[in-house]
Amino acid sequence: MQTTKHQILELLKRTGCATVEEAAGALSIASMTARQHLVGLERDGLVRSEKVKRPMGRPHFLYSLTSKGEEMFPRRFDVLAGLLVDEVSRLTPEEIAGLTPDEKRSLVILRAADRLAERYRFPVEGLGLEARVSSLTNVLQVIGGFAEWLPTAGGYEIRDYNCVFASLLPAQADGCPGHLRLVTQLLQWPARHEVVSDGRLQCCRYVIAVSPGPGEEGLLSHG
Repeated sequence: MQTTKHQILELLKRTGCATVEEAAGALSIASMTARQHLVGLERDGLVRSEKVKRPMGRPHFLYSLTSKGEEMFPRRFDVLAGLLVDEVSRLTPEEIAGLTPDEKRSLVILRAADRLAERYRFPVEGLGLEARVSSLTNVLQVIGGFAEWLPTAGGYEIRDYNCVFASLLPAQADGCPGHLRLVTQLLQWPARHEVVSDGRLQCCRYVIAVSPGPGEEGLLSHG
C-alpha cells in the first residue's frame, strides 16, 4: 500500500505542481494533513515551494518536485543504453551514407525501440483493445515510465509522465518517434502521439481510437 507521501509525489509528477488545497482534494485528505506531508517532503529535499500571490486574500504556495524528487521516478536508461550501443555496432557504412547526424540518431533510436518491443512483446491475439492498452501501460512502467491509461469517449488514452525516450532527441513537431514506435509495435494498433506541455507539466500522451479515422491506419509502425 502506498504511503500518503508517495501519493503526493505521484500527484506532483502528474500535475507539475499543486497547492495544499489541490493535494488535499485530490487525495481526499485534510488540508492540515496535506500541508504536514508537503512540509516534510520539502524538508527532505524532494519538493520545493513557490509563493504565489492571489488577486484577493493571502498568498498561497505551489509545490513541485525537485531534481531529487524526480529521482523517485527513475527512468530505465540502463536498458535503453545497452540497446543503443548494440544498434550502433550493427550499423553498416551503406546504411548511414548521406545521413545527417540527426537522421543517424533517429535511425538508431527507432531500431532500439524495435528491439525493446521484441523483448517485451505480449500476445495480442484474442485480446480486446482495452486489455492491450492495459498490458502496454504495464510494459511502460517496467521500462521506467510513469504511465497510466483511461477510457475516453472514442477509445483510450495513455499518458507517460516519465518517457525514457524524451531526452534522446530534440523536441519535434511529430512528437517522439522512438516512443511511438514502441507503443504501436506492442499495441498492434494505430496510436496518435501528442506532447502535453503547459509550463507546469510535460508528458507523452497517446490517443488510441476504437475506430481509427482516415489516415490513422498509417500511424501503425511496422518492424
